[in-house]
Amino acid sequence: MALKLIGNAYSRLASQTKAQQLQRLAFCWYHNAGSMNSSKYLEGHSPLPDLTVPVKLAGRKYLPGSWYHEFPQHLNNPQPDFPHVVRPSDIAKQANLSLADWAVIVRQYLDEHLTKYGAVLLRSFPIQNEKHFSELINQLRYNPQSYKGGLGYRKMQLKNVMTASDEPKEYNIELHNEMAYLPNWADLIIFYCKIAPGLDCGGHTCIARVSDYVDKLDDEIVESFMKRGVRYQCHLFNENSIPNKYLTWQQSFNTTDKADVEKYCTNSGYHYKWDQHDNFTYSINLPAAVKHTKTNELKWFNQIYQHTPIYTIEHPSFENHDLPLDKHLCQSYYGDGGEIDEELLLHMRSVNWKVAVGFEWQEGDILFLDNILVQHSRLSYEGPRKIFASLMNY
Repeated sequence: MALKLIGNAYSRLASQTKAQQLQRLAFCWYHNAGSMNSSKYLEGHSPLPDLTVPVKLAGRKYLPGSWYHEFPQHLNNPQPDFPHVVRPSDIAKQANLSLADWAVIVRQYLDEHLTKYGAVLLRSFPIQNEKHFSELINQLRYNPQSYKGGLGYRKMQLKNVMTASDEPKEYNIELHNEMAYLPNWADLIIFYCKIAPGLDCGGHTCIARVSDYVDKLDDEIVESFMKRGVRYQCHLFNENSIPNKYLTWQQSFNTTDKADVEKYCTNSGYHYKWDQHDNFTYSINLPAAVKHTKTNELKWFNQIYQHTPIYTIEHPSFENHDLPLDKHLCQSYYGDGGEIDEELLLHMRSVNWKVAVGFEWQEGDILFLDNILVQHSRLSYEGPRKIFASLMNY
């Protein structure tokens, strides 16, 4: 089989130098023989530089809870190996590798390193646009995760590629584990930067290790949610009656058929009801921690403070709409139905932001996050910015 692969490779070597030919044939051999070492083609890079300018958090407009007295003043700089940064090696640059080749290399590297670091940033990678990004991720041999029932405002663009967020640029998206309010979530979220924001224009993607966050929460807080669980309640307006510019149930469930929504909710374990205007309220009880797909370790995984009315109360699309609390998009309770103290939610949010770090995007960056181990967010920005995302499972 290795000889056949080498034979096929010769048809693509005419325009390559002898050194490139040897590198290419070496890659083919390693790939087929199962002994290919991803560290030959991807090498660790020095830690990312500090943020160019201090990034204000406390009092930031449209950042939920940033007015609370415990909220940190500024965003932390990147840490050594968080995110963990890798670049193509000199060997890789000479080998003239295809996207299919890179998919093999990247997948092996992630299998070996992603659960260790939680966040791996590929920089100076040969990706030119979202089409290349789609081709790469669809050859990584992960299992795509549907976004059905998701509450983020985003649009599908290509196969398994969507806009990272279509929230207004002035809004700050909170730190969160993707889809943690759903019974089925993504193990991985992958971001690709097509257009990087200006250095003094905001738009940082912030990340936080869940372990750092939980370590700073009082044991009593963690134990109460571990014992009682979490109830997530959502209210989605019908597209014909929505009093703002936010999500409808038709958008969230990608259907106009109520029967499809009911089938999904019934099969997923939700309680639900429609009102006389075909607006939809539904809820589900979930644990505050789940087992990691690869390590089988129990990990804190929820959206306790994020999935609350403050999300919409401090959102620009809701500024001029006086909605009853139960008509806001999100509510969270203890799993037994008990209300969660507002001060506790504000405290948890502040603690979470204290451990967050930010970095400055470069065009072509690809960021891989283990969604159980690392949270992400997006800060408000000015000017152009274009990030794409993909949801995958191990």
